[in-house]
Amino acid sequence: MTLDTSTSANKSSPQSVNVIKKSRTEVIKTIQEIAKVDEATINQAIEACQDNEGRYSMDTVLNILMDEKYSFEQKNRDNKADSGRFSRQYGVSPTSNEDSNKNFSKKNYQLNKINESSFGTGNNMDDEDDDEYDQMANSDTRDHHKFKNLESELIREEGKPCGLRNVGNTCWFNSIIQSLFHLPGFRQIILSFRLSENDIPKLDDRDRNMVLFVAELRKLFAQMLKSKRRVINPNPTLKCLKNCSKFDSEMSNQEDVSEFMTILVNIIEESFEKLSNLKLSQTEETPAIETENLVSKLNEQLNIKPVVDFRSETKNIGPKKSKNNPIVNLLDGEIIVKRKDSEGNSESSISDIFREVNIQMLNSRNLHAGLELEWGETLIDKQITDNNNVSSYSGKNEPGVNRSIYQQESWVKKLPRVLFICLNRYKFVQATQSSSKILEPFEFYQQVYLDRYLDENKQIIIQKRKEVKILREELKNLENKLDSIKKYRQSGNTMALDEALKCVLNFVTADFAHDEVFQQIKPVSESALSETTLNDSSSIKTVEKCLTNWINRTEQKINELNEAIIKIKHKIDTAFDENYLKKYKYNLHSVCIHEGTSISGHFWTYIWSPKQRKWFKYNDTEVCETTWEDVYANSIGGSSQNNLNQLNDLNDLSKTKTRSTDRIPSAYFLIYTRADDLALYNENVDLGSDIEEFLKNDRILLDNKLNKLKYKRVLEDLMETLNKTNELMVQNKLSNEQNNQTCLEHAKAFHDSTLEALMASYDKISVDVVDHTATEEALKFAIDYEIKKYTQSKSEIEEKLPETDIRMNHILIYANANIVSNELKQIALLDLFRMQIFQDSDIRLKILQTLAQIKYNEYILKPFKSPGQASPGSIPLMKHYENFLNDYRDYRSIIAAFINAVNFMESQRFEDAAQFFCVACEYNERIISTLDLKMKGMHHEFLLANRRKCLKIWNQSTIRKFTIKNSRTSDSNNFDQTGARLQQLNQQDLNSLIEIMINKFLPCFFRLYNSTEEDKAMIDEIRQDWLNVLDSNLPGIQLFHDFMAKLFEEPVSSHYHSLNVNKSNLQNRYQEAVQLTRNI
Repeated sequence: MTLDTSTSANKSSPQSVNVIKKSRTEVIKTIQEIAKVDEATINQAIEACQDNEGRYSMDTVLNILMDEKYSFEQKNRDNKADSGRFSRQYGVSPTSNEDSNKNFSKKNYQLNKINESSFGTGNNMDDEDDDEYDQMANSDTRDHHKFKNLESELIREEGKPCGLRNVGNTCWFNSIIQSLFHLPGFRQIILSFRLSENDIPKLDDRDRNMVLFVAELRKLFAQMLKSKRRVINPNPTLKCLKNCSKFDSEMSNQEDVSEFMTILVNIIEESFEKLSNLKLSQTEETPAIETENLVSKLNEQLNIKPVVDFRSETKNIGPKKSKNNPIVNLLDGEIIVKRKDSEGNSESSISDIFREVNIQMLNSRNLHAGLELEWGETLIDKQITDNNNVSSYSGKNEPGVNRSIYQQESWVKKLPRVLFICLNRYKFVQATQSSSKILEPFEFYQQVYLDRYLDENKQIIIQKRKEVKILREELKNLENKLDSIKKYRQSGNTMALDEALKCVLNFVTADFAHDEVFQQIKPVSESALSETTLNDSSSIKTVEKCLTNWINRTEQKINELNEAIIKIKHKIDTAFDENYLKKYKYNLHSVCIHEGTSISGHFWTYIWSPKQRKWFKYNDTEVCETTWEDVYANSIGGSSQNNLNQLNDLNDLSKTKTRSTDRIPSAYFLIYTRADDLALYNENVDLGSDIEEFLKNDRILLDNKLNKLKYKRVLEDLMETLNKTNELMVQNKLSNEQNNQTCLEHAKAFHDSTLEALMASYDKISVDVVDHTATEEALKFAIDYEIKKYTQSKSEIEEKLPETDIRMNHILIYANANIVSNELKQIALLDLFRMQIFQDSDIRLKILQTLAQIKYNEYILKPFKSPGQASPGSIPLMKHYENFLNDYRDYRSIIAAFINAVNFMESQRFEDAAQFFCVACEYNERIISTLDLKMKGMHHEFLLANRRKCLKIWNQSTIRKFTIKNSRTSDSNNFDQTGARLQQLNQQDLNSLIEIMINKFLPCFFRLYNSTEEDKAMIDEIRQDWLNVLDSNLPGIQLFHDFMAKLFEEPVSSHYHSLNVNKSNLQNRYQEAVQLTRNI
């Protein structure tokens, strides 16, 4: 397991380095996508990498973060529900306007802040890529050039492949999937996979998971082939993969690409087998000749020939497979392994199937050397114990153990159409008990001939190998001779002999007249010269001549050896370069690169496009064109400072070093394809109706996302305008807070109607017109839509009163009833639009709401030509609107008070009912004031009639309670208006009854003065009732003297303050209240 450390930067060749300045925020976002660590950890790493000037390298930061102590695992997000995939959800259903109050969430509306919500909710096929999209949507799109760049983040360029999103250290998955997808032969196999819903219940859990994975992989391939997306999210496929094999852990763990490739092709192969068996089982009697024909149709399309069965000749150790399975025909090769004992006697011959060649990097410097080790001649040293346990020879001769040495030859019987080669760059270090990565350079080729490994060429190849073996021995002898000169040994040290001789010659011929140190070693005075004959001039000339001769002869010998070595190497390299060994040519299709250590790193891949004749680099989401030089430089391995120069040392492995701690890119997995197999690149395929529907829905989702980005640009332009109008209002000290609160109440009541009008104008919003005139037309359409919906005339409204009052249904109906101008209606609708709060709102709602706010502000600012300069004449319009808005608020409050009063009256809570009746009447009288304005308030006569009814029943109920207390009989008169039997009052209850009548009944009673003739008649009726009680001379009547005295006094004026009333669902509640008044 390794930890993904991907980087979105395009790694060019080492010779070119570009310095790019980015903000820390941009760097953090990039690293978070790559390394999946939190922001605090990234900041710590950046601080650690900064130099004195505050500069740092993002690659260095990534290296630090990839250390185990900084590793971070990101959990997969929960699966989202599939319901409502392509439908919009707004949180409320378009039923009655008043019912919307149940779903209304209380929020503080801010005039200059609009929160953007999702564009069309519901489960998308690519929910997981919303994070990156949201980052784009949150960026500034007002710059139209920048907006085009944001568009390109969603839409791929014409003719350019798509990338795959890294959803949690899944670069291993992305690299292999890209390599296989861009092999048309393999892609056609996946796209031709057909899974019926009827087949799924017939499979067990394991088989079901496998076929569902391949079905999901088919969708992924279809998206990669046909979708316009620049980046595809593979998460649905990864989730299915988790159920198929060992890949059932969190996707934050990185897997090995070779291991994944093996598991992947096995799953696909088995899935085709399972479906083929299901089809066969549906027929009770199937001729034997048809048992393998169900997959043959696909093979015919792919020009796949059935595998020739060679297993009859040799022992077969591989599992039995269907010959017509497309994976078998595409990827399977066959190898024959022959073993001989140390005496040369034939012992065994084994035939086996292979799909991948695993090259050990410890003893290989290039591709052919690695293949020779895998498919050539090797010695196997085994030890066999008495109980027949076999193991590798330990190097010790132990009792009871027999040692056997075998000579093994491997010959390819059949080459696969597609060849997988894994470069095993990992080794286990026994001393440290840990693994390390082998970074030695490894040479591979764009084209390679594999004839030299085929069994059909065995006799020729054996002879060639013998010749090469002799050449290698000769090469080794020459290299040893060259080493004896270049590594001349003296006292345990080594030196280059030619360089040593040149150094001595330089010493002999040098003049040290001005060097005190060397004068002592090599004196030049006459006395010193006479000390030894070696210092005379003739002796020095002799030494000089000898040294020069030795140097020339040494250099000549070195040149001769080098030339001989070059010739020998050329012979070795071209030993198999014969025309008759160039039948099986393979082209390099892709190179999977690993950068990092044995425990951490990142995978990406290079893929050759035969159609475009270009190399492409696929690094998760980033896809770009590149060159073979760049591919090779990042694939060869070796020193990260100069990969290309490593090619000079490929013939001398001793010059390379293993640097397991460096994050050096190197090739890890190669895919070659048969050069003459044109069917591998046949791109004709029938996607199927189900995939066509899938792609259609995917296009809808992509269009929605792109439109949201475009709509956001419109919204940002409007927000800029809105901010300017808000600033002008602040400068002119204009406030609309009181109206905001009132309109917010109305917005709650008319939520669904407002939503319907705005939704009806969605399609009118244009994202292509820079001046946004189409957006203004859309708002105008919404206003006209509402006005046309509520066209009731004043007479139509009036004739239904009081039984039905539709004015409370919408403010426009109220406006019609009071013959309000169209301009005031438009202001009222702008007010409703801007103040409305929607759950899960569409961004187009925000566009219309923002424009409505702008237009509303313009009405407020209309009298001001510039800050501080007022122009009278337009202010009365907004003042008139404010009065109209308050009238409608009071009207709804009157209706609510009336409803409460009726409900209290029905439950015999007369004191509460009378209080609400009086409040309703007082406010109603205030807003109607004259007969010309009676439609501003509730039907006044109906309201007064019910107030009279309440006071009459209350008064009669009180009298009845008093009279029953002094009655000794129980007859039919002992029942109240509802039929309930009255209870006799005790003295305490009687005192309480009198107090209520004085303090609560009389204030309501006096409200009948200065009213209609019916109210005045009710005054006389109530007084007469009490006079009759007074004439009865019942015991205790004297207790009512204070009440009766006040009853006949002149009325005292009183005022009722507003009460808290519930204004929700007024229409239905009003109809119920009207019905109750008929029954009371």
